[in-house]
Amino acid sequence: MSDFPTLTEMGICCPDEITHYALSQSAKDKDNLKIFYKRKKGSFLPHRKTFKFGRSAKMVADKNSKTGSVEIFEISPFLQKAIKELDSLVNKHDNDVDLTKLLLKRVDQLEKQVMESTGEIRSIIKLLEK
Repeated sequence: MSDFPTLTEMGICCPDEITHYALSQSAKDKDNLKIFYKRKKGSFLPHRKTFKFGRSAKMVADKNSKTGSVEIFEISPFLQKAIKELDSLVNKHDNDVDLTKLLLKRVDQLEKQVMESTGEIRSIIKLLEK
């Protein structure tokens, strides 16, 4: 049996290569989990995987609302288990990883993605102008 059953169920076969993860909310009812890997040189496996999780809606009483209740969205229990497993993995590596270097690398990745996207948009605009 795997030490990380939730990650295994998600299709993650090399949890020891995980360096860090990022969790974001793309909508009030959706969560995105990005998992980053340190792959060996020459590996064809991806350096990042993204997973999307839905949130469950729940009505709770609220005296301040007109209807007397408010809809809230709760994080998926499966995602909570995955985060717990990822935390245990990442905490093992925290001593080896310099957070500043990690953040600078992520900023560089984001800048590159923005430049690529801007170039694509500019080329589409040029096509539309013709």
